[in-house]
Amino acid sequence: MAETLTTVARLLIVRKIQEDASGATLGFQEGGHGHLALGDTNYAIYLRLARRSQERQHPVGVSFGDGQAITALIRADNDVPTLVGEEDPDCVQVLFAGHDGVFRLKRDHPGFDRLRALLGEAVRENARVWFIVQKRDLAVLDVLPTTKAKNPI
Repeated sequence: MAETLTTVARLLIVRKIQEDASGATLGFQEGGHGHLALGDTNYAIYLRLARRSQERQHPVGVSFGDGQAITALIRADNDVPTLVGEEDPDCVQVLFAGHDGVFRLKRDHPGFDRLRALLGEAVRENARVWFIVQKRDLAVLDVLPTTKAKNPI
């Protein structure tokens, strides 16, 4: 039986950070906003990731809870996918040039078709992409072409 995704996150670029007594409201380049609660045990880490995204105009993975509540920020990475395979009925295997391990794009992911198409195009063009993964099983959560963000590493 295949594991299901426990985290749904999107790659977003932080444009604006406004702090107040309750925490920080993040405005995103793609539109919309989210709120980081000051009481979150990872608040300082998440705020540092948000500031880095804002300064560098690089995406960060953002998970939302109820409403606009941000439940997690995930450091995004970038690399060139070299293979998108079809060997498993529950997922598509993804290999990256500069990363060890076999990453998996699960077929039950709500954005499976979009992500599969982006990764396939990147393989054909030998193009770098931004991505975030669920660490415990290397499940791909979101992918974004590096052309969406300036100055890829």
